[in-house]
Amino acid sequence: MVTRVTVQAAGKQVAQNVAKSVRKNVTRAVSGTLGLSGERMSKVDTAWLRMDSAANLMMIVGVWQLTPGIKHAAVCERIENSLLKYDRFKQRVIEDAAGATWVNDRNFDLRNHVVLEKLPKVAKGHEQEALQDRVAELAMQPLDPKRPLWQIHLIEDYLGADGVKGSAMIVRIHHCIADGIALISVTMSLVDGRGTATRTPHKRGQGQRRRRLAS
Repeated sequence: MVTRVTVQAAGKQVAQNVAKSVRKNVTRAVSGTLGLSGERMSKVDTAWLRMDSAANLMMIVGVWQLTPGIKHAAVCERIENSLLKYDRFKQRVIEDAAGATWVNDRNFDLRNHVVLEKLPKVAKGHEQEALQDRVAELAMQPLDPKRPLWQIHLIEDYLGADGVKGSAMIVRIHHCIADGIALISVTMSLVDGRGTATRTPHKRGQGQRRRRLAS
């Protein structure tokens, strides 16, 4: 039996083999250089990561006004039982020439991500303005790339515009972790009186509009 292989088919096969070899070598090079292993970031999320700049931070910022108020220890406990069940909130990002990788942060410390703050003293009735000023400052402040890309700033004692005492929580999360729809569901688990999200956030891939957080 004689098998005939055309020059065109042979060339295509060679090209495929070369591409496969290059991908394998890149993966090995990245792992060897970093001395770490992790999950490669999707192309969509890598695009969000690389669009980030000092003049255009790819960061979702949300503000939660809570009544009754909540203490720092209680927020940390809620996060332990909700956000931290998703690996993304304990992983940092390592970039390389071929893209980026999610890597577990061996030095993860929740204290670096839940920050207790106090707003400056202002005249009565101007508390909301003070909160807005702080949100504006944080919206222009990049997240630490050496740590997981999220941070929560808690003001334990906050007087709302309606005169009701409570707390305020400013949440900052990089867009490469998830989109706004997914994060609404996840962060609701911090304030809805339960330890789990009210619904499962969806993961967005190519051709999809939403994405699920990795757990």
